[in-house]
Amino acid sequence: MTNTAYVLEGKLGAPVLLVANSLGANYSMWDPQIEEWKKNFQVLRYNYRGHGGTPSVGNFATSQDLADDVNELLEALNIKEIYWVGLSLGAMLGLYFAAHYPQKVKALASACFRPNQTSESFAMWEARIKTVAENGISGIVAGTADRWLTEGFRQVNPNIDQALRVMIGANEPDGYMACGHAVKDYDLRPYIGKVCCPVLLIGGQFDGGAPAAEISNLRGVIQNSEYAELPGAHIANLECAVEFTRIVNTFMLAH
Repeated sequence: MTNTAYVLEGKLGAPVLLVANSLGANYSMWDPQIEEWKKNFQVLRYNYRGHGGTPSVGNFATSQDLADDVNELLEALNIKEIYWVGLSLGAMLGLYFAAHYPQKVKALASACFRPNQTSESFAMWEARIKTVAENGISGIVAGTADRWLTEGFRQVNPNIDQALRVMIGANEPDGYMACGHAVKDYDLRPYIGKVCCPVLLIGGQFDGGAPAAEISNLRGVIQNSEYAELPGAHIANLECAVEFTRIVNTFMLAH
């Protein structure tokens, strides 16, 4: 049994492509990709604790807690191995999962994430969690959404921008804070050497929250990795939808 909200769709009998969201988003953020990816994969989308129909489990979680949620979901669906696509928290969790459960991850695409926090970003996450504790989710919607897309893209696509703001505001405070702690305390460095599957690293050229240079630098550390950069901000799969879909599809099919 699993309490995790999920959708499994696509080509029956095909390999499973698990897609993992940004913190604050739900699995509808992958809508631009799904039809293309379904042609070659069974696509498994799911929501974190307190996000999009998955109940919260307290207001604190670690990377291991979130990995346990994935393992529970895979077990419930009798899925033994996956291809993983993650963005932001989903990218961090994918690298954690590939390092700790190497037999389960065939290939990994990790986009728009920080390998570890700086003192400034750690303090920012502490402040953000405190804001949600004191004022609810509404207190962080604008600040979060403003970082997710470039200003130019938002002006041309106000409907996408507005949908993201609604999506962020719909989360349960406890679930957001729990996953926020996992992001705040994340540090890839102790186990990065254990990641042995092929890895596609993706940076957003205008991503202030997850600088592309930090992601591209991992090429020298993760043995079987390659890097691509897209001309977008944090939610690059929406802002650069066609190119994101294509490079991930090409990479996964090659492996």
